[in-house]
Amino acid sequence: MKSVISGRFISAFVNQSMGKKITLAFLSAGLLLAAFPGAGYSEIMRMPLSKLTMARRVDLKCTAGQYGISIPVPARWKVRRAKLSFGYVNSSALLADNSRLITKLNGDAVSQVKLNPMAPEGFLTVNLPAALFREGYNDLEFVVNQHYTLGCEFPCQPELWTTLRLDSADAILEIEYTLKEVPLKLSAITNYIFDPRVTPRGEVNIVMPDGNPETVALASILASGAAMKFDYRNVVFSISRNIVPGTDNILVGDSDFAEKTIHSKAFSAKDVKGPVLKILPLPLAGQEAGLSDPYHALIVVSGLNKDHLKLAAETFAVMSAPFPETSEMTVKGLVMPDIPLYGGKGVIKADTKYTFKALNFPSRTFTGLNPSGAEIAFRLPADFLIKQNLYAKLSLYYSYGAANRSDSVLNVMLNGQLLRGINLDDLRGGLVEGYKLDIPTYLFKPGNNILRFEPVLSPLIGKNCEYFQTQNLFVTIMDVSTLEFPPMPHYVEMPRLELFMLNGFPVTRWPDGHGSTIYLTNSSRETIETALNLVGIVTQKNGHPLLEVQYTATPPEKFNGELVIIGDIDSIPAKLKEMSPLALTKEISFPYPVVQGWADKSQYAFSKQISGLSPGTGALMEFQSPYADGRTIILLAATSPKELLALSLALMKPGVQANIKGDLVLMGLDDPEKNIIAVDIGKKYFAGKAGFLSWLDVYLYSHPWVYNVLLGLVIIALSLSIFYYLNRYRKKRIMAHKPSA
Repeated sequence: MKSVISGRFISAFVNQSMGKKITLAFLSAGLLLAAFPGAGYSEIMRMPLSKLTMARRVDLKCTAGQYGISIPVPARWKVRRAKLSFGYVNSSALLADNSRLITKLNGDAVSQVKLNPMAPEGFLTVNLPAALFREGYNDLEFVVNQHYTLGCEFPCQPELWTTLRLDSADAILEIEYTLKEVPLKLSAITNYIFDPRVTPRGEVNIVMPDGNPETVALASILASGAAMKFDYRNVVFSISRNIVPGTDNILVGDSDFAEKTIHSKAFSAKDVKGPVLKILPLPLAGQEAGLSDPYHALIVVSGLNKDHLKLAAETFAVMSAPFPETSEMTVKGLVMPDIPLYGGKGVIKADTKYTFKALNFPSRTFTGLNPSGAEIAFRLPADFLIKQNLYAKLSLYYSYGAANRSDSVLNVMLNGQLLRGINLDDLRGGLVEGYKLDIPTYLFKPGNNILRFEPVLSPLIGKNCEYFQTQNLFVTIMDVSTLEFPPMPHYVEMPRLELFMLNGFPVTRWPDGHGSTIYLTNSSRETIETALNLVGIVTQKNGHPLLEVQYTATPPEKFNGELVIIGDIDSIPAKLKEMSPLALTKEISFPYPVVQGWADKSQYAFSKQISGLSPGTGALMEFQSPYADGRTIILLAATSPKELLALSLALMKPGVQANIKGDLVLMGLDDPEKNIIAVDIGKKYFAGKAGFLSWLDVYLYSHPWVYNVLLGLVIIALSLSIFYYLNRYRKKRIMAHKPSA
């Protein structure tokens, strides 16, 4: 979003054009506005289609198939033009005159092309009318109508297919846009400035007076709040002591610092009577002092003391609704709700019955021959001890139409695995209440889970290729259906970096980060920015602002909590480096995988060597804290603060996150998605807290062989008991029938 043309450029242009010196004081308002991007200067966003959808190649099947992509358009964009380019391949069995590929934008057809069996490969460039775009998510649809015969045809004959090549390098969406002026009201914070629809990523600069841990903690709260508002969209944070032009800024500091930094009559330290939030057009510095950029915002978080600053920062972090409509707010207090342990976005509690409506699945009707499925996404706590022989209870309420063929089914899937096909075979249709399905808990996984419903509906077709209609083909799943997960203790084997990338566990055991500390081994700008980027990642993963995370510039001597260490190798204390899986000392022990069996984990040969991390390599490690049992240290390290910042940017990439696991991850920072190594070599420990978990449960989970031994002893004891009582009973029978002397 850094697209502003400075007033210095205007001044130079006027001087050269008119041949004499003209000061900025005589520039007209019209000339100034004309120089900013919202008044005519445009940006061009070029986005690979593979970044807009999880699918790489899409197969459109049957006589009528379609696939949709959402195009996000932020509130601050005014679209001037857009262009779509992509390739496709169609079946050579299609009828050219009767087969079409149609492109639609928000329901309007903007392109259609014949699918030619003689030239099955094609490439399209489609101009998308700017007038069809709207603020929010725009529906881009690819629709095919395809046929292989003019006579009777089977609607889903295998020959009916067209493949969209969305993963090719030339599959591109290009949008040219200008910026609108930022509304000068605080409600713009939640629905305009920090907008998840901005692409390709959000950028925010935090203006702060110094790098003290107390100030960094305030900046961290602001970064966490901004990341929450960006939702799923990556956001990169920078820090400075002065306002940075061309991007949105958040200033945090007392009233005197704010007044000296802003240099504007719009803000005066005398007007600050307590915790204050205020929005201004971005002031310009240097020769343009006194002027402002109306297309970017400065959000001022100020007060008279540290308590005021913390209250104002926390208020900013929790603002999730477009209110207030004023440009300034004086904060009088903030009452937070009770925050449950192991909470967070989309997390369900054990032993609680949830309706589909509560899980954001309203009553849904699926119609037609090839209806798209629907899914429920929810999360389980990262440290759930998922026991065997337990079941989640699914109770379905659904109805379906009459005159379905007997092979019509409703498929139920969990995490991509088919669980049950529910037969829809009643010719009269049906309304089913409370259909019970017990799902084994071992099919679930910590973190994200997806329960999916896919109807397969078939019509009754008579002889001689009679006309068939599909209006009767429907299934409705009611939102009163329920899902209940059985009680589970919180107990997990560590270290597992995949859990940290899942939702920030164990830092987010309390969703607000309570009990966690970030230790910055140096006070460089890059190190602080690395911490803010990491806080943004964790916040978006867990869905709750990290208001209680503490910061320190000195290594703790005693600490009963989770510790995150961020620093270049030279500044990390030797004691902590020695404890890490890689032992980043002069003499390190590096693991080389030697054997990988089908049943066993990788076996490593450990090479003791005098070496170290090379420039361009970042390391992420996890190991048990020396200060308390069951507590964790997470270490981010690189050879320099600059590469440490590059490591934080690499952690935002989906391909990197998907490959983080174990306790040691090394990645090449030039192309981290391709150059990443994850191993599991450190000592194991267990972490668990909250909920009833007996000592016996813990011991048996930690030592499964003991469970097998005990089970065998119980079987033997039971067998001996049965043998004893049967033998005793037999002897009594013999004595009872023995003739008396």
